[in-house]
Amino acid sequence: MFLRRFALLAAVITAGALGACAESTAPPVDTKAAGPAASPVAASPSAARAAVRIANVGGRKALVDQEGRTLYVFLRDAKGRSACLDKCAVTWPPMVGDAVNGDGVDGFLLSTHVRPDGTLQTTYRDLPLYRFGTDKPGDANGQGMDGAWFMLDENGDMYQW
Repeated sequence: MFLRRFALLAAVITAGALGACAESTAPPVDTKAAGPAASPVAASPSAARAAVRIANVGGRKALVDQEGRTLYVFLRDAKGRSACLDKCAVTWPPMVGDAVNGDGVDGFLLSTHVRPDGTLQTTYRDLPLYRFGTDKPGDANGQGMDGAWFMLDENGDMYQW
């Protein structure tokens, strides 16, 4: 599924680059034919430059995405390297793309790393960032789960409770 999304994104980027340089005679890409893997978010420029900001989550200031969903780190990750793959990444979707710093976030602490599937994952202090699949904005349902998932404060320190 990730490979299909990556291939679709690469095709869209290539088509856009070629279209900017010369007139194309190829038919437009039919994203409906690609099935469920074709996601408008995957090709959206705003998805590639999502904001990471600080918000009140459970009475504490924590990192959240542009929609207010809590961001977590996984203790089994090595700095700059994700250990949450396959089924894990379904429950804990990685924050993908090159994020920009929003309110309260030090942009020098934001970065990315390349996941094994080739996508860029946003990191904070070199720690890969994830969302918990059932969280809504303001929720912290993943906090402390399995003793391995934790929210971060604005300095990148984990809230461990």
